[in-house]
Amino acid sequence: MKMRLLCACAVLSFFASFLFAADLPSAEEKFIDGLLPILAETNEISFAQSLLVQEQKKSSAITQESAQKPLTHIGGINVPNQPYAQSMIQKYIRSYTGTEYAKKSLVQTLDNGELYRLYIRQELKKRNMPAALEYLPVVESEYKPLATSRSGARGLWQFMENSIAPFMKKNEWIDERLDPWLSTDAALSKLQDNYRMFGDWAIAIAAYNCGAGAMKRILAKSPQKSFWYIAEKGLLRDQSVQYVPKFLAITELSEHGANYDIHLPEITKNTRFAEFDYVTVKSKITLERLAGELRLDYTTLKMLNCALVQGCTPPQDEYNIRLPLGMEKAALIALKTMLHPNQHTVAKAKKTGFPESAKKLSATGNETKLIPHTIIKGETLFFLSRLYGCSVDEICTANRIRREDVLSVGKTLYIPVKNAET
Repeated sequence: MKMRLLCACAVLSFFASFLFAADLPSAEEKFIDGLLPILAETNEISFAQSLLVQEQKKSSAITQESAQKPLTHIGGINVPNQPYAQSMIQKYIRSYTGTEYAKKSLVQTLDNGELYRLYIRQELKKRNMPAALEYLPVVESEYKPLATSRSGARGLWQFMENSIAPFMKKNEWIDERLDPWLSTDAALSKLQDNYRMFGDWAIAIAAYNCGAGAMKRILAKSPQKSFWYIAEKGLLRDQSVQYVPKFLAITELSEHGANYDIHLPEITKNTRFAEFDYVTVKSKITLERLAGELRLDYTTLKMLNCALVQGCTPPQDEYNIRLPLGMEKAALIALKTMLHPNQHTVAKAKKTGFPESAKKLSATGNETKLIPHTIIKGETLFFLSRLYGCSVDEICTANRIRREDVLSVGKTLYIPVKNAET
């Protein structure tokens, strides 16, 4: 019986932390109600109730104490000690700490940002910007780099297509809004521009949400040039009114989680996704082919270059391919092979018994050139035709093979490519 009592008390203690944050979900209420008869059998019901009350007081003491203390400086951003501003921030603090589900949701979102937060933090420090801005993507996209809103905003920082200039580019080949690092640079530059324009971080952040032009018009009508004034007086649209206090609440919780009985993940010190190598190309390079040449996981290379929506660099424009740190030299060697294969075509033909049909193709001038491709696991003729933009029959003719032939890993095929696009 003692064991049953101890188990029941432990469970009650766990669930006690819910009671001051919000009403318990019905399933949890029933669970606790079901424990009470067990406790009654032991004649220890009064002790259990006393324990429950103690746990309730303990779990709410930290939050109550924090709520009573004015939040006047959050992550490098000043907040006025006035009822409206303080109540708006506290509203969102309660929202994120009121239930275990809310706490877990915030933890998960910050976990999503594990790959990008160190880079953002380093950039903020370089630019001497408020540390709080590390948490703005929590509000924007929940740190999901491919997030797309109903209005068409995309990426970690949720840029609309009409707001990306002059910070980023978008065309049929690239959408730099989807690149977490490029879009971070763009967002921080835009926020800096807003701050230079308005001289106040709360207004600059709100302008990021509603647009600098709209903010200028609102402030022109307002007797006070303060975010909290225009928010309280209803001069600003509600989405932007909620945007700033929500962001500040998340920042407060992320930087002082222990004060609110919430334990949030710290970012890794690993610079794998904060420091990179780059190689510049001026023609079409497929990421899958480059990954194969480098023996690098294609998913990793694609993630580092997710702005390349076609999976390759633009055929006519210069582009910087992002690589894991330390891979620049290997990439330059691989690119030399990929971009200038015909320098070695004749020698290879003599040494390796280059198919006679391929020799003819190679001699047709600039119109069609042959690209050597080493087969890796999983590749098919159809895949190669899609990769290089030619037909299966053309590959078969160049290499004197049949459509139904199985491709051996390590075998080199010569792919006929127009205009030598790789």
